[in-house]
Amino acid sequence: MKTNLESILRSTGVFRSYAGYGFFLEAISMAAENPDRLKEIHKNLYLPIAERHQADVRNVINNIKTIRNVIMRNGGYPFLEELADCKFRQKNQPYPKEIIEIFADYVRKNQISVR
Repeated sequence: MKTNLESILRSTGVFRSYAGYGFFLEAISMAAENPDRLKEIHKNLYLPIAERHQADVRNVINNIKTIRNVIMRNGGYPFLEELADCKFRQKNQPYPKEIIEIFADYVRKNQISVR
């Protein structure tokens, strides 16, 4: 069993060198702490992250989408199905908020560290 989120992400080809890496970890941490933040993700996650890092919110969103794309390119569906313990429709890529939720739930349920 993986002991932290960073080792799980590395197994999908997501490394710290991606600009969205820190944003993604922060979004997962915030969503794990309070899942209701996912209901209005722009206001409750993306905007606070952008403000904290003095970044444009569009850059935060696009960088998190890049992380999603890397995960999907490197075996995304089976990997996400294993984490979420459910099947996915494989017609379209999941939204970033769906991936954030899957990781946040996994972190919370398994009590693993984000960093």
